[in-house]
Amino acid sequence: MFWILTISFILFSILINTYPTITLWDRSLILYVQKLLIIIPNSIPIAFDGLLYSLMLIIPIIFLSMYFIIKKKYFDIIYLISIPLITYGISSSLKLIVERPRPPIEMHLLAHQEGFSFVSNHTIITFCLWGIITYYLINYCQNKFIKHLGISIAILWSILIGFSRIWLGVHNPTDVIAAYLLGGILLIIYIKVREFIEKYIGL
Repeated sequence: MFWILTISFILFSILINTYPTITLWDRSLILYVQKLLIIIPNSIPIAFDGLLYSLMLIIPIIFLSMYFIIKKKYFDIIYLISIPLITYGISSSLKLIVERPRPPIEMHLLAHQEGFSFVSNHTIITFCLWGIITYYLINYCQNKFIKHLGISIAILWSILIGFSRIWLGVHNPTDVIAAYLLGGILLIIYIKVREFIEKYIGL
């Protein structure tokens, strides 16, 4: 799976940054989504960009950290907090390397900071963090209701964040798809690193 995702991401990245027609398709899709959802207040997708996005990062980290403190798994607190930080560093560095422009500002449903578009930070950070949360739920949670609820929230939230970036017009749809592909690659690495540390170091 790792190599399939890696090769797919590389080929996909080359494709969308080589053929300008794909960017035109991106922007047509953004306009279509915005037109389709025009009856919905802009405050809803905007919430996914600010406070709600922040809360959905902070709250699970706090609750999981409390669980780790009870279980005396202190390394996992550092590990969990490092996931969004490392992911942000990687995706931000990629933006500076690729330098793909954001969609035109007239497509934005909110004032957004200037910067490059490839890949979506919001999408990849959400995907990686909630992917790790899912990993912990599957491996350590004994309560089936909490486990299934957490996994359902993880899947739904990851999809909604990606979709909101397109709806807001601040990212091309292909930026979001690329974020999921790269997020899958990073998630596999994060999990393998955690398993290695647990098996060979015992933390």
